[in-house]
Amino acid sequence: MKYVHAGQPFSEQELDELFTRQARLLAQFGVCMGALVEKSTGRLAGVAGTQPLGDDYEIGWWLARDLWGRGYATEAGAATMHHVLHTMQRPRAVAIIVPDNEPSKRVVDRLGMKCEGRFTGAQLGHRNPDLVVDLFTRAR
Repeated sequence: MKYVHAGQPFSEQELDELFTRQARLLAQFGVCMGALVEKSTGRLAGVAGTQPLGDDYEIGWWLARDLWGRGYATEAGAATMHHVLHTMQRPRAVAIIVPDNEPSKRVVDRLGMKCEGRFTGAQLGHRNPDLVVDLFTRAR
C-alpha cells in the first residue's frame, strides 16, 4: 500500500466503508474494485477493477508487494480498460496515479495511456478533494 492511502493500513472502519462503497458502485453502475486472484495459487493478490470518477471510469489496481513486477497490474489494467472502452462503450478510460508512483506509471505506459496533467481530487470529482494525482487517459 505504499502509494495508496498514504502508505498506511486501512482501519477496520475504513475497510468497511471501502467494501460498502464498492458494493454500492456495483449495484448502481455494474462495476467496482474487487478481488484480484493469482490464477496459479488461488491467492488473493490484491484489488483491481473500475469505478466512476467524475464523468469518466477509472481503472486501477493494488497488488501485494511480493507480487510486484510479475505483470499482474498490466494484465488487470488491460482487462479493465478493455471493459470500459469496449464492453461499456465509454469514450475513454482514465487512471489516476500518485505523482511518485513510477511503477504504476510504467503500467499505464504499457497500456498506451497518456498523461493529461496533474490534478486535485476536487478537479476530478474524486471523493477526496485534497488528493493530488497525475491523470492518464486512453480513448477508444
